[in-house]
Amino acid sequence: MQKKTFPDFVPPMMAQSAKDPFDSPDWIFEIKLDGYRAITVFDAAGKPHLWSRNGLPLEQKFPAIAKAVSRLKLRSSVLDGEIVAVDENGIPRFQLLQRFQKQPTAPTLYFIFDVLWTNGSDVTGKKLMERRAVLETIVKPVAGIQLGGHVEGQGKALFDLTKAKDMEGIVAKRKESVYRPGKRSADWLKIKSRPQQEFVVGGFTEGKGSRKHLGALLLGAYHNGRLHYFGHSGSGFSEKGLKDALDRMRPLFTDKSPFKNPPRIPEKIQWVKPELVCEISFAEWTQDGELRQTVFLGWRDDKKPKEVVLER
Repeated sequence: MQKKTFPDFVPPMMAQSAKDPFDSPDWIFEIKLDGYRAITVFDAAGKPHLWSRNGLPLEQKFPAIAKAVSRLKLRSSVLDGEIVAVDENGIPRFQLLQRFQKQPTAPTLYFIFDVLWTNGSDVTGKKLMERRAVLETIVKPVAGIQLGGHVEGQGKALFDLTKAKDMEGIVAKRKESVYRPGKRSADWLKIKSRPQQEFVVGGFTEGKGSRKHLGALLLGAYHNGRLHYFGHSGSGFSEKGLKDALDRMRPLFTDKSPFKNPPRIPEKIQWVKPELVCEISFAEWTQDGELRQTVFLGWRDDKKPKEVVLER
């Protein structure tokens, strides 16, 4: 059998959405971390390369993390994890990660939860618990790096804990699962404790009164290859954040709506090409299938618009 060539990048395995937490001895459960997915590739010389889920370099965004992974002293290895910024209670918060990229104020950590290659050998075909055992032997204690924790069997209790701490939820992983690069698999399930997901920006409404930059972002997600409108969001922005949003959208202005079902609203709309992704939290879905009480959390520069589908 021909030996596999060591990769420059491995696209991460992704979780499917599930509604309710559960208990099972066949599964492990992890806290869902609210950050940037990050694949670290250590080349044959031991130099680490930090990549986003879409293969974009992250070293300049997170220089402290890049420095931390270099201390792991690994060669020809690939690790999977999540970069987060934590609040004063040690809870990962996506908003803090957004602010960190402009002005480093909150501590950042890289939680590592899987190994795909080790010392030149592909281990994606090994079962999850076998990969975990390998991971625990190769990831040594280093400042800024943490081995992702998990509990066995007790998903409901962990879910309740994340809800009490206002965290995003949990990820359930089947113990027997192999790693499927670039695939969204039912062997991994994400169960959210509060409604939150990514949306594609397709336009914005004009600002009124003292709100001079813009009123609200118009939000959509893809279904059957078409972008569908699901609501708008004007909360969660500082004045500086509104200006930043407008600056991001200005090069994308267009006269044509990108939505299959453009919103029918009285406000003046400026359409934009659907190239920006943002993270939105919300209270619930209305009976008409639109978002209610939305709050803008931040931009998802690590996500491709075409990947954004409805998660309910």
